[in-house]
Amino acid sequence: MRVALKSELDALLIRRNLSQKEVASLSKIPFSTFNGYTKGTQEVPVNKAVDINNAVGDDLFGSQAGNKYLGTLKALDGKVSEVLTPTELDFLQDQETIQREERRERAKALLIKSKLEPLNDKDKEDLERYVMEFLDEIVVELSIVFSILKILGMSISEAFKKRMPHWVSKKYMKGE
Repeated sequence: MRVALKSELDALLIRRNLSQKEVASLSKIPFSTFNGYTKGTQEVPVNKAVDINNAVGDDLFGSQAGNKYLGTLKALDGKVSEVLTPTELDFLQDQETIQREERRERAKALLIKSKLEPLNDKDKEDLERYVMEFLDEIVVELSIVFSILKILGMSISEAFKKRMPHWVSKKYMKGE
Protein backbone atom coordinates (compact mmCIF):
# COMPACT_ATOMS: atom_id res chain seq x y z
CA MET A 1 0.00 0.00 0.00
CA ARG A 2 1.21 3.48 -0.88
CA VAL A 3 -0.10 6.90 0.13
CA ALA A 4 1.00 10.49 -0.26
CA LEU A 5 2.61 11.86 2.90
CA LYS A 6 3.97 15.14 1.53
CA SER A 7 2.45 17.46 4.14
CA GLU A 8 3.26 15.05 6.97
CA LEU A 9 6.90 14.81 5.84
CA ASP A 10 7.16 18.60 5.46
CA ALA A 11 5.84 19.07 9.00
CA LEU A 12 8.18 16.36 10.32
CA LEU A 13 11.23 18.07 8.83
CA ILE A 14 10.24 21.42 10.36
CA ARG A 15 9.20 19.96 13.73
CA ARG A 16 12.45 17.99 14.10
CA ASN A 17 14.60 20.65 12.42
CA LEU A 18 16.01 18.04 10.04
CA SER A 19 16.96 18.21 6.38
CA GLN A 20 15.69 15.83 3.73
CA LYS A 21 19.21 14.41 3.47
CA GLU A 22 19.35 13.71 7.20
CA VAL A 23 16.03 11.87 7.28
CA ALA A 24 16.81 9.98 4.08
CA SER A 25 20.13 8.88 5.53
CA LEU A 26 18.69 7.95 8.95
CA SER A 27 15.94 5.91 7.34
CA LYS A 28 18.25 4.37 4.70
CA ILE A 29 16.16 5.68 1.81
CA PRO A 30 17.97 7.08 -1.25
CA PHE A 31 17.83 10.87 -1.19
CA SER A 32 16.22 11.09 -4.65
CA THR A 33 13.43 8.77 -3.50
CA PHE A 34 12.89 10.69 -0.26
CA ASN A 35 12.88 13.94 -2.23
CA GLY A 36 10.12 12.50 -4.42
CA TYR A 37 8.11 11.74 -1.29
CA THR A 38 8.46 15.32 -0.03
CA LYS A 39 7.62 16.81 -3.42
CA GLY A 40 4.56 14.61 -3.67
CA THR A 41 5.71 13.08 -6.95
CA GLN A 42 6.05 9.65 -5.32
CA GLU A 43 3.74 7.94 -2.88
CA VAL A 44 5.33 6.43 0.22
CA PRO A 45 5.11 2.65 0.62
CA VAL A 46 4.02 1.63 4.11
CA ASN A 47 7.37 -0.04 4.86
CA LYS A 48 9.22 3.20 4.03
CA ALA A 49 6.88 5.22 6.27
CA VAL A 50 7.72 2.76 9.05
CA ASP A 51 11.45 3.16 8.30
CA ILE A 52 11.12 6.94 8.47
CA ASN A 53 9.20 6.82 11.74
CA ASN A 54 11.60 4.30 13.30
CA ALA A 55 14.58 6.43 12.28
CA VAL A 56 13.17 9.74 13.53
CA GLY A 57 10.87 8.49 16.30
CA ASP A 58 8.16 11.11 15.90
CA ASP A 59 4.79 10.24 17.47
CA LEU A 60 2.86 12.76 15.43
CA PHE A 61 4.25 11.48 12.13
CA GLY A 62 3.60 7.89 13.23
CA SER A 63 0.04 8.75 14.17
CA GLN A 64 -0.61 10.52 10.88
CA ALA A 65 0.89 7.69 8.85
CA GLY A 66 -1.11 5.12 10.83
CA ASN A 67 -4.23 7.12 10.12
CA LYS A 68 -3.55 7.26 6.38
CA TYR A 69 -2.50 3.63 5.99
CA LEU A 70 -4.67 1.86 8.55
CA GLY A 71 -7.42 4.30 9.45
CA THR A 72 -6.24 4.50 13.06
CA LEU A 73 -7.04 7.49 15.23
CA LYS A 74 -5.04 10.52 14.22
CA ALA A 75 -3.37 12.65 16.87
CA LEU A 76 -4.62 16.20 17.35
CA ASP A 77 -2.37 18.22 15.06
CA GLY A 78 -4.28 21.45 14.56
CA LYS A 79 -3.54 24.91 15.92
CA VAL A 80 -4.96 23.98 19.35
CA SER A 81 -2.29 21.33 19.94
CA GLU A 82 0.46 23.70 18.81
CA VAL A 83 -0.35 26.59 21.14
CA LEU A 84 -1.92 25.06 24.24
CA THR A 85 -0.01 23.58 27.17
CA PRO A 86 -1.08 20.30 28.78
CA THR A 87 -2.85 22.30 31.51
CA GLU A 88 -4.73 24.40 28.96
CA LEU A 89 -5.61 21.28 26.99
CA ASP A 90 -6.94 19.78 30.22
CA PHE A 91 -9.33 22.74 30.51
CA LEU A 92 -10.48 22.10 26.94
CA GLN A 93 -10.93 18.41 27.78
CA ASP A 94 -13.12 19.40 30.76
CA GLN A 95 -15.33 21.40 28.39
CA GLU A 96 -15.64 18.40 26.07
CA THR A 97 -16.56 16.21 29.06
CA ILE A 98 -19.33 18.63 30.04
CA GLN A 99 -20.75 18.52 26.51
CA ARG A 100 -20.68 14.71 26.51
CA GLU A 101 -22.14 14.40 30.01
CA GLU A 102 -25.12 16.52 28.94
CA ARG A 103 -26.09 13.63 26.64
CA ARG A 104 -25.05 10.73 28.87
CA GLU A 105 -28.36 9.82 30.54
CA ARG A 106 -30.19 9.79 27.22
CA ALA A 107 -27.41 7.65 25.70
CA LYS A 108 -27.59 5.12 28.56
CA ALA A 109 -31.36 4.83 28.10
CA LEU A 110 -30.90 4.35 24.35
CA LEU A 111 -28.26 1.67 24.85
CA ILE A 112 -30.69 -0.28 27.04
CA LYS A 113 -33.53 0.34 24.60
CA SER A 114 -31.37 -0.98 21.74
CA LYS A 115 -31.18 -4.34 23.53
CA LEU A 116 -34.98 -4.55 23.70
CA GLU A 117 -36.15 -3.06 20.43
CA PRO A 118 -34.85 -1.37 17.28
CA LEU A 119 -33.94 2.30 17.66
CA ASN A 120 -35.84 4.83 15.56
CA ASP A 121 -34.05 7.50 13.51
CA LYS A 122 -34.29 10.12 16.29
CA ASP A 123 -32.83 7.67 18.81
CA LYS A 124 -29.94 6.85 16.48
CA GLU A 125 -29.31 10.55 15.89
CA ASP A 126 -29.19 11.19 19.67
CA LEU A 127 -26.85 8.26 20.23
CA GLU A 128 -24.62 9.42 17.39
CA ARG A 129 -24.41 12.93 18.90
CA TYR A 130 -23.32 11.36 22.18
CA VAL A 131 -20.61 9.23 20.59
CA MET A 132 -19.35 12.20 18.55
CA GLU A 133 -19.01 14.24 21.75
CA PHE A 134 -17.16 11.26 23.24
CA LEU A 135 -14.77 11.27 20.27
CA ASP A 136 -14.14 15.01 20.75
CA GLU A 137 -13.18 14.29 24.34
CA ILE A 138 -10.90 11.39 23.40
CA VAL A 139 -9.06 13.40 20.74
CA VAL A 140 -8.30 16.16 23.24
CA GLU A 141 -7.23 13.58 25.85
CA LEU A 142 -4.85 12.03 23.34
CA SER A 143 -3.40 15.44 22.63
CA ILE A 144 -2.74 15.87 26.36
CA VAL A 145 -1.00 12.48 26.44
CA PHE A 146 1.15 13.31 23.39
CA SER A 147 2.00 16.70 24.87
CA ILE A 148 3.12 15.26 28.21
CA LEU A 149 5.05 12.43 26.55
CA LYS A 150 6.89 15.04 24.51
CA ILE A 151 7.96 16.76 27.74
CA LEU A 152 9.11 13.38 29.10
CA GLY A 153 11.00 12.56 25.91
CA MET A 154 9.01 9.34 25.60
CA SER A 155 7.24 8.05 22.51
CA ILE A 156 3.71 6.72 22.57
CA SER A 157 5.11 3.30 21.63
CA GLU A 158 7.45 3.35 24.62
CA ALA A 159 4.60 4.40 26.90
CA PHE A 160 2.35 1.61 25.61
CA LYS A 161 5.10 -0.99 26.09
CA LYS A 162 5.75 0.27 29.61
CA ARG A 163 2.05 0.26 30.55
CA MET A 164 1.06 -3.00 28.83
CA PRO A 165 1.82 -5.29 31.81
CA HIS A 166 -0.50 -3.17 33.96
CA TRP A 167 -3.30 -3.37 31.37
CA VAL A 168 -2.82 -7.12 31.07
CA SER A 169 -3.04 -7.51 34.86
CA LYS A 170 -6.30 -5.50 34.84
CA LYS A 171 -7.62 -7.67 31.98
CA TYR A 172 -7.92 -4.63 29.68
CA MET A 173 -5.56 -6.29 27.19
CA LYS A 174 -4.44 -9.83 26.46
CA GLY A 175 -0.85 -10.79 27.14
CA GLU A 176 1.45 -11.87 24.37
